[in-house]
Amino acid sequence: MKVLLLVLLAGAVLTLLLTYLGKLLFPKKNEEEEPASEPLEECCGAHEVCETDLLNKMSEEIIYYEDEELDVYRNFEENDYNDDQIDEFREVLYSLKEKEIEPWLKSLELRHINLPSTIKSEVVFMLVK
Repeated sequence: MKVLLLVLLAGAVLTLLLTYLGKLLFPKKNEEEEPASEPLEECCGAHEVCETDLLNKMSEEIIYYEDEELDVYRNFEENDYNDDQIDEFREVLYSLKEKEIEPWLKSLELRHINLPSTIKSEVVFMLVK
């Protein structure tokens, strides 16, 4: 029984030692990189997240995506829409390119147009893909 305990203890010590040596000799790439600095004032435009943030911050101008007919739904609540009205939103949504969805949502927000609740779930599904 003592032999079994000694073998297990020796195995644990050996595992810890090898793990420590492995981290010393082969550090992960994430550990070598410098810590993230504060975000830059201006966007370089090289990646999608930065572009999206820049659009959201700078764009107070309303951009229409061939959806002027949706302006009649200004100040509607998300559960006030009937099926035909929901289909109007759906037509616009599915005519957009993937990169246009977030700016379209910003445009609707600036126009005080709430998405129907069923369309919200579809948008979330499209953005998560």
